Amino acid sequence: MITLSYRKFNFSEQAKSQYASAWMAEAKDYPDQIVKNPNVGETEQSGTLANIVNLFSDRFEELSKILRHEWGFHSVGKIRQVRMNRATFKQKDINLIGIVCEVRRTKSGGRMLELEDKTGRMSIFVPKEHPAIDTLLPDDVIGITGRYMKAGEEFFIASRIQYPEVADHQNRGGEDFDPISVAFTSDVHFGSKYHLTKEWARMMDWLSSDHPIAKNIKYLVCSGDMADGIGVYPGQDNNLSITDVYEQYEYCARQFDLLPDHITPIMLPGNHDVVRPAEPQPVLEIEIQKMFSDCVHMGNPARISLNHGGESDPFEILSYHGKGIDDMVPRMAHVTYEKPAEAMKEMLKKRHLAPMWGERNALSPEETDQMVIKRKPDLMVTGHTHAHQMEWYRGTPLVVSSTFQGQSDFMRMLGYKPKMGYLSVYNLQNREMKCIGFADQENPSAGYSAYQ
Repeated sequence: MITLSYRKFNFSEQAKSQYASAWMAEAKDYPDQIVKNPNVGETEQSGTLANIVNLFSDRFEELSKILRHEWGFHSVGKIRQVRMNRATFKQKDINLIGIVCEVRRTKSGGRMLELEDKTGRMSIFVPKEHPAIDTLLPDDVIGITGRYMKAGEEFFIASRIQYPEVADHQNRGGEDFDPISVAFTSDVHFGSKYHLTKEWARMMDWLSSDHPIAKNIKYLVCSGDMADGIGVYPGQDNNLSITDVYEQYEYCARQFDLLPDHITPIMLPGNHDVVRPAEPQPVLEIEIQKMFSDCVHMGNPARISLNHGGESDPFEILSYHGKGIDDMVPRMAHVTYEKPAEAMKEMLKKRHLAPMWGERNALSPEETDQMVIKRKPDLMVTGHTHAHQMEWYRGTPLVVSSTFQGQSDFMRMLGYKPKMGYLSVYNLQNREMKCIGFADQENPSAGYSAYQ
């Protein structure tokens, strides 16, 4: 079943005509305009303590710059200086920038933070009424405004917590951008017994059809786990239809050959793919890349720059498979696997894709922290959770790519039902999102006008 719909906004008749016509343009009339950014996860690091310290130092410096330059948040000094001069700062609001080492819940329901910079640590109390109380994570870089209550005492109470989050402004689009669209999928899991062969075939047939939206798609972004992999979890062999990982990728490549010429696939790895599990993940090995006749391969996360709005300021898509969500779900009540877009909002708020070190998601101590979101993306997309959402946050469209893998025995045991068989599509010019459903299920799709 394929359905399309979208919310209506009060546009003028001329604007309605312009935005409607953006979907009628044919992608074949526009050349590929992909800028190859440097691949991530390819530095020669050995995982020493010095490497890890350098990673956090780089994260601290980059996010401190964002706090100062984008939010005007300037600290009064280093933590060591403030602690040595407590009497000077008695009952005066002061600003500090630091990285959260530890978060402890207090009996009152508040939080006690251990905040650190390069000179030392200090304890900071956050009252339970503070709006950031349930979103603070270890390794967050934040700005804090607060005061010592009494001279000579260590007790410091926070009144303001400033994240280095993205600014709120209208998303770019309009006449300066080519009227082409980008489609999104992930977690197809070729080689799995649960791969939705019928639904995938429906989508491929539709992409080659004369439907105007299908003909409008210029790129297909695949945000990881296109193959099911081998040995990813205990007992996976029992769930495989293709037991050789290279044959899984060969099958995937032949499926991509079915795409029409006007669609260029862009692929990045996920936790099921044949790359290291630690993020950032490098691009797939060259032997696998050679299997694909027409595919742009990138690492994870991928910063995909499209020059369809001008070479001086390309449209940037931030594609991240999403393993970092696994560390947010247990610690934030509002972040769930059914609504992972909430985790994406936290990533944009913290300006980091995977802020926590050493828990469910493995991180690699690269020379620079490549998980930092230095620039606000024009669109952000994740996969991994087998959910599906299309939302907006502070002027940025968010896409949680749908899966083409059915409910596995492990998901069934957890009681989690994936949202399967959707294709998300975003038009660069009119900023509309559309959703096409290819699975036989109730309410298979909902579309969204994206002009906000």
